[in-house]
Amino acid sequence: LCRQLCLLLNAENIFHSMADILLREEDLKFASTMVHTLNTILLTSSELFQLRNQLKDLKTPESRNLFCCLYRSWCHNPVTTVSLCFLTQNYKHAYDLIQKFGDLEVTVDFLTEVDKLVQLIECPIFTYLRLQLLDVKNNPYLIKALYGLLMLLPQSSAFQLLSHRLQCVPNPELMQTTDSTKASTSFKRTPASNIDYTELLQHFEKVQNKHLEARHQRAGRAEQLDRRVVL
Repeated sequence: LCRQLCLLLNAENIFHSMADILLREEDLKFASTMVHTLNTILLTSSELFQLRNQLKDLKTPESRNLFCCLYRSWCHNPVTTVSLCFLTQNYKHAYDLIQKFGDLEVTVDFLTEVDKLVQLIECPIFTYLRLQLLDVKNNPYLIKALYGLLMLLPQSSAFQLLSHRLQCVPNPELMQTTDSTKASTSFKRTPASNIDYTELLQHFEKVQNKHLEARHQRAGRAEQLDRRVVL
């Protein structure tokens, strides 16, 4: 349904509207599920190719505004938030988010989503990200973010997949050429100056604290119910 709407109407407006609605959603578990679903559609649907390109560069005020709008709702799902940062080439912020994962409650569902993100990184949608691994000097936070995901994962097939990918990252000294200065400037990308990444990170922490409280409340209600059944 969402993909058809994006074909018939303006995809940017649809995602902007859905993100605004989910930002006000009180059912946090539902909001997390919806964000994960919308993110999957955004990253994989052919109908949203133009929207992905718009977000990938963040060259216009409209694209930066959309990124901030999506980010605030995407915070309902930590791994989805990182994937949005990968899509928009905000690698330093992705690394900062992954550093915060150590303070979150790591569940089986959480690790499953990290596993799926690793699988997604190997898909055609992130070809540009994998090519940027060639320019080690100008993309240190991309490499650190990927290593962060690697350290989160248990020894699984996704761990092996990402580990093998990172083993392919070249030695920067071996990549030096006579026109290295020109090459480095072509890969280098500065963050959008008018986006307050510190405020976004604080918003991420606030939303995740709400999710933690909601999970504990659900667990407490379930425990009380079990006790009543036993009695």
